[in-house]
Amino acid sequence: MEQTKMKYYQVAMSSEPKIIGVNNGVYQVELDKRNVDTNNEEYQKFIEWFNYDNPDFWTKQEVVQTLKSPVIKSILLKKAKITDLMSYAPQYHCLYNIYSEKFINILKAFNIGDYSLFDFEIKDVSEKYYLMFIKTIPSSELIYDKSIIYTGNKFLNNVKYLPVNNYQDYLDLNKDEGLLTNFEKITISKEHYGKDIIEVQVTSKPYYSEKLVDFLLDCGITGLEIKYNNTIELEFV
Repeated sequence: MEQTKMKYYQVAMSSEPKIIGVNNGVYQVELDKRNVDTNNEEYQKFIEWFNYDNPDFWTKQEVVQTLKSPVIKSILLKKAKITDLMSYAPQYHCLYNIYSEKFINILKAFNIGDYSLFDFEIKDVSEKYYLMFIKTIPSSELIYDKSIIYTGNKFLNNVKYLPVNNYQDYLDLNKDEGLLTNFEKITISKEHYGKDIIEVQVTSKPYYSEKLVDFLLDCGITGLEIKYNNTIELEFV
């Protein structure tokens, strides 16, 4: 009998006010830097690594696993509702969300690859939360001649598909600051097939397997939005 092909959907944090409680559409939690020991060595190493200007971030991802969790404190915004997946501001590079312990415990039972957790405290909230980094497929490892990249807007009917055969073509393309590009299909090595979470540098929304998505929803995980109808196609070769 032929094995059923795994499906993947991109996921994001919900921006619905009725779910997250606030209408900024972005975050429920704010960092409380006044109550953080900024001179602490662990904190310094953490912010130096998760910095948007870190030139080694994608090429030396193994460094993340050597970092110790600093004390990160935050405050829940007024009217914000507590959900299992939340966003915060200002964000650290590639640590876009915080996850409840319930959420993390579920993920640990699935095949999510190499990951690192960092404690995240929310004032007057008893449940533990974490920042999580999952080893990410860098843009240099995409299979570009099998991927599809375009510019323009499909709703405006002005889409133009761009010939990109390799990573250097992609870098050259992005030298044009006035050119906004999007992926219609992302193609990666088949060695990643079967994982329940796949992170790819070129998109901020991770891919979750259908099996993981269904389990999270069955467990009542809140704050999660599944991009059923507008996920970038993911192909394995």
